[in-house]
Amino acid sequence: MLSAAAADVGYKEGPNNKTKHGAWYGLDYNPWCDMAVSYWAQQSGNAAVVGRFAYCPSHVNWFRARGQWLGKNAAVKRGDIVFYSWDNGPVADHVGIVTADSAPGQNVATIEGNTSSGNSGSQGNGDGCYRRTRSRASVLGFGRPAYSGSSSGGGSSPSRARVSIGGLSYGYGAKGEHVTRVGRALVAKGYGKHYAEGPGPTWSDADTLNYRDFQRSLGYVGADADGVPGPASLARLLGSTPGKPAAPKLAPFPGTAWFKRNPRSPLVTAMGRRLVAEGCGRYASGPGPQWTDADRTSYAAWQRKQGFGGADADGWPGAKTWADLKVPAL
Repeated sequence: MLSAAAADVGYKEGPNNKTKHGAWYGLDYNPWCDMAVSYWAQQSGNAAVVGRFAYCPSHVNWFRARGQWLGKNAAVKRGDIVFYSWDNGPVADHVGIVTADSAPGQNVATIEGNTSSGNSGSQGNGDGCYRRTRSRASVLGFGRPAYSGSSSGGGSSPSRARVSIGGLSYGYGAKGEHVTRVGRALVAKGYGKHYAEGPGPTWSDADTLNYRDFQRSLGYVGADADGVPGPASLARLLGSTPGKPAAPKLAPFPGTAWFKRNPRSPLVTAMGRRLVAEGCGRYASGPGPQWTDADRTSYAAWQRKQGFGGADADGWPGAKTWADLKVPAL
């Protein structure tokens, strides 16, 4: 993970946030700090334990839900994921990876994408990837991935074996709707914590780790709990589970004040697309990542559709209308 990040030190973005990280993620021309972290995870085989995100608050919530969140003044380790809040609020604005152990309260050495080489430029939407050393003043907290072989619970590397059961292939690299069905069944039974996104039609390390957790719940140990399905465990998983899709993950509300700072974020695009889907889009073009008057006008139409009027339909998002809009997590 650290080697993948170090390989990008000195990388410079193109015009309007054009980067290889954004192109890989599918959200080019957007702020890309978290897409860079996700890219390094993918490049190094750590996607299952680091996650795949473009929006920092969703990434924070992912670590919190897994019990892998540390406070801003905690002792940190190489490989931890550091999140910043420039205004010291509860919402993460920027992210990087820690490159050296740091005692409680001490400065943090990092590699960060979408930042500046020094303190004179934008710290959260700069021009490239740089090594930085920062104080804890703007740190929100840290995610600690369960890297393979780490004391945080990664265990050994996921098995890359593949088996055939009933004429269908299961295990790393297997593809098909039957793979999605297994993933959905695992999520339905409470064994989906290793998914950063999905489940999808291609069997990944995340599927193996989730299946291993399910095997352990059945009492399997050692090589019998390697995350590769067997006929008996597969029958127990699918025989009692209809395989209904997991509920979609929703983006947390970043707060009204966040929108009033005229943000540029993939979250604004996602919100705009939901407004259009609800018949409230008032865009001449777009929606796009930059908050504009068109976004506010569209959101006001959504507020009115929800029954609000007057000052309660001013176009500035609130917690209730945001929850009802169901903006997907990024």
